Amino acid sequence: MDDPTPHPTLDLALDPAPAIDAPEAAEALAVSPPAAATYSVSEVNAVIRNALRAALPGEVWVTGEIQSYKVSGAGHAYFQLVEKAPRAERVVSCLDVVLFRDERAAVDRALQEVGLRLGADVGVRVRGRIDHYAKSGRLQLRMIGIDPVFTVGGMAEQRQRLLRALHADGLLRANAGRSLVAVPLRVALVASRDSAGYHDFVHELEVSGYAWRVACCDVRVQGDGAAKRLVWGLREVARRAASFDVAVVIRGGGSRSDLAPFDAEAVARAIAAFPVPVVTGIGHETDRSVADEVAHTACKTPTACAQELVGRVGGFVARLDTVSTAVVARARGRSDLARRELAEHTSRVGRGAPAAAQRAHVRVGHDARRVGELARHRLRDGERSLAEQRRRAATSAPRGMRAVATALDGFAARVRALDPARVLERGYSITRDDQGRALTTVAMLEPGGALHTELAGGGITSRIETLTAVGVVATAASAGATDTADTAPPVPDAEEGG
Repeated sequence: MDDPTPHPTLDLALDPAPAIDAPEAAEALAVSPPAAATYSVSEVNAVIRNALRAALPGEVWVTGEIQSYKVSGAGHAYFQLVEKAPRAERVVSCLDVVLFRDERAAVDRALQEVGLRLGADVGVRVRGRIDHYAKSGRLQLRMIGIDPVFTVGGMAEQRQRLLRALHADGLLRANAGRSLVAVPLRVALVASRDSAGYHDFVHELEVSGYAWRVACCDVRVQGDGAAKRLVWGLREVARRAASFDVAVVIRGGGSRSDLAPFDAEAVARAIAAFPVPVVTGIGHETDRSVADEVAHTACKTPTACAQELVGRVGGFVARLDTVSTAVVARARGRSDLARRELAEHTSRVGRGAPAAAQRAHVRVGHDARRVGELARHRLRDGERSLAEQRRRAATSAPRGMRAVATALDGFAARVRALDPARVLERGYSITRDDQGRALTTVAMLEPGGALHTELAGGGITSRIETLTAVGVVATAASAGATDTADTAPPVPDAEEGG
């Protein structure tokens, strides 16, 4: 309840205190404080409230964006009305707002008529009274009404302004230019797992029977900070874009204000710059957000979004079946044609084989006769040539035999002359060492060595005691030698003797 009792104005300008010498400090502190106005907490709050009412009498209209919207168990709504810097998300001012249950029902009815609902991130123009709540010392606006037209118009104007900016930056159809694969089975889903839209989407994929691989980035797409969470989810998926064929952003039905995060500029730019095609399924069939405008493909609902993907895969399978059927049919046609051609060739061969065999038999008989005649001619020629060779051999053989005999006699005489036994018979000998080497010079001998001398009719073995060579005498170290070696004359050349 407001306190009707008037209160004096609180003056915070105080006179400066007089200077106090140090010796007099203790005494001065014991003196009672000067007579000055002292207020209780309630009185200060009452002064602030009365000052506000004097400055802002009656009801006022305030514009801003709703943040931190929540409803108490008693049905009262509490939120902040914030003002942001132009083209930025930075809050420059805020005001607490309370909407009691009775006034909230009227406000909700007014918003429902234009398809809106109070919620976070919604720009509004509200009517109320500035109040200072003494119990918490908080300044707040007690809301009692709203201007739905302002909200609808503001949202539409902001939407158009954002679309023009995206078009100017070349982002409005950027994602639509990306190529969507024919079989997009690897799906990145940005949605709330607890939402009905998520379950509708996943169910539609499951009943199709195709081998989907769905990875869900679970984000709340409603309430305070929904736009920021959407941007975060898109960026997380973009980091793994190589693992997906398509990204899907869905949200079930709701009011225009519930879908406001999908009109946020940050969300639109994140979708436009996404590295793979983005398919959206947001709201009801009549809803169209900025996110839908920049996406590769925009579907009416989450279920329609799943049907779009299923239809794309199904279309590929149908085309594959058509091609397979055509290939099989063509292969069968070619096989039937080849079978007929083979049967025709077989028939021709069957009909022509006897005649061909008869012709071959005639050719073989003719060739056999020619071969026989040639063989007889060659045989007669060979017999005549052989007889001539015999005649020539009989005439020239005696002369050849006499010449050969004379040559052989000469060779025998030379062999006998070179026979070592004949050389030995003429008084020569051959001396060898223990290794069987024929000795030709004294340098090959050593005192004490054994000598083996071959003569005509036998041989002699002796041991060297003394070696004589050009005035040098070498005596054997061993005195046990019994024979003196005679120096053998050299072996005559092959032409000597004979």
